Amino acid sequence: MPIIHQISLNGNAFDGRKYTWREAIVNSQCTPDNTWIDPLHKRPLIKGEFACAVSHFRVWQKIIDSGKNGIILEEDVVIHGIDTEEIDNLLKDYDSVWLGYRNNSLGYWYNAHAYAITPEIAKYLINGYSEAIIPVDEWLPKKLKNKNNYFYKTPIVDQIPRSIRPSTIEDTEMLEGKDIDFRIITVATEPEKMWALEQSAKKYNIEVINVGKDHPWRDPMEGLAGMPKIQLVNEYLATAPDDAIILYLDGYDTFFTDSPLNVLERYKQMGADIVFGAESECWPDKNTENKWADTGTEYKYLNSGCYIGTAKALHSFISLPITEPANGDDQLYCQQRYLAMFGIETDYSVLLDYEAYIFQNHDKNVQFVNNQLWNFETKCCGCIYHGNGGNEAKEHFVEMASIFGFTKSEAEVVSPYYLTLDYKEVAKDILVTDFLTENQCKFLIDKSESRGNWGAMEGDKFPAQEIRLKDLGLWHEYERLWHEKLGKISEGFWPPMEHIGLRDAFTMRYTTDTQTSLPLHTDASLVTGSVKLNSDYEGAELIFPRQDFSNINVKNGQCILFPAQVTHGHHVNELTSGVKYSLTMWTSRYKGDLNG
Repeated sequence: MPIIHQISLNGNAFDGRKYTWREAIVNSQCTPDNTWIDPLHKRPLIKGEFACAVSHFRVWQKIIDSGKNGIILEEDVVIHGIDTEEIDNLLKDYDSVWLGYRNNSLGYWYNAHAYAITPEIAKYLINGYSEAIIPVDEWLPKKLKNKNNYFYKTPIVDQIPRSIRPSTIEDTEMLEGKDIDFRIITVATEPEKMWALEQSAKKYNIEVINVGKDHPWRDPMEGLAGMPKIQLVNEYLATAPDDAIILYLDGYDTFFTDSPLNVLERYKQMGADIVFGAESECWPDKNTENKWADTGTEYKYLNSGCYIGTAKALHSFISLPITEPANGDDQLYCQQRYLAMFGIETDYSVLLDYEAYIFQNHDKNVQFVNNQLWNFETKCCGCIYHGNGGNEAKEHFVEMASIFGFTKSEAEVVSPYYLTLDYKEVAKDILVTDFLTENQCKFLIDKSESRGNWGAMEGDKFPAQEIRLKDLGLWHEYERLWHEKLGKISEGFWPPMEHIGLRDAFTMRYTTDTQTSLPLHTDASLVTGSVKLNSDYEGAELIFPRQDFSNINVKNGQCILFPAQVTHGHHVNELTSGVKYSLTMWTSRYKGDLNG
């Protein structure tokens, strides 16, 4: 008979609520897949999903050790009747038996609350999972799609809706449909400077309340440590309901990198009345450095540029005077208020977001991975970026904002209008898809020409006149665009290929007095994207001899995608007049092959 394994906190479950992200990884000996993005909610893996996946992983190991078929049940289920003998007989003919499941809008089954597997399949599921954890609901259909699976037409096990009894395995609850008074506020006495915050708020269809509007910036006001920002926020808090959740963001150097829904989720997970962002520099008073507790990360000092909490708790926190004046600095005021809390009783709790789980303060080492901020130290993808600091931080803020598609200048917007996944196969394994507009092609040409310094890349066996997008300050933008469109098309057309990332990208130029052609060659790329930027020239066709195809009829802004290393050798014939421009994008072939 099969063994029933119920995943519960009293049995097999890995309780992720006990740990920070870093601790959860260490204690589980499993690693999250930091490249995975939820296909429905467009967010990275959350800690509750990680904990649930680890719990299933441990049960699979028990099934292997026992050598017997196993029935896996999560704790939040209603059992209508299980015939273990019947399931055991089914597993003689099938690899898995699904006692309950649902289909999603993407066309595959999910929900891992009730299923049965053999020890052989348990070994198959375990292989590679601990090194790249994704939600078990996604892993199972991905791994078992080509296996022999049995589905009960009428589920014999149902999952209790979260609205009735939230799962205790996952440490989060989706807040959709909840009646929550959630407000986002800022103080921007010069609203034109909050371009990044406004653009990101518009992306997520949310409103930012500017409590600094129509309040010209003045010298420090009287009271409340002399800080106009704190005073304006406190005046607003006094008018808000006690249970309203208030998210405060500095107006000029913050923007959303993820949905505000995830901000609410993560705030709830942290279990405190107030959560402040944390930074790595003890500023503005270095004399307090020894007063701050070690957090296990480089982020140990309170940053007042981004915080979240209930209106009641925040009002209590920032409405009291302090012994030592903060000389008009809101950060010093909040730091002194926070440090003064130790050793005294308060009716509210305050935490620092030292994992950058919600708030990512300035850190030049944080990278853009699969449309998300990725912090390699804390293994977290923050929901909000804050470019606090001096000139270097300000420059980095503008760069990070542009990566996410937010920019000061409309002329600098290079994100294409064509983000549909439509394409046409024009020859064997050659795809064409709309990518850039005419204006965006012109922008890229002008940007390249203004930069100048055309020339061959070092070590290139087939030298050409090129300029890297990295040198144009456009690398991150096009890396984002590749992930959003071209990578999805190519991975969908050539399964099971998976891109590690964009390897290199550059504009190319052909003129009658410099580069006029390019000999037959293959690319140092897994899949290459080639975009035609103009057509006011003659000759210089991109030709694929084996596929009997050229780009002569490809329109400006359209991208050609092709497997580049073996079968699709290509060359450019002689340019006879005019100047030809094109954009070439190479993808990486293996880890460590990123040149961008």
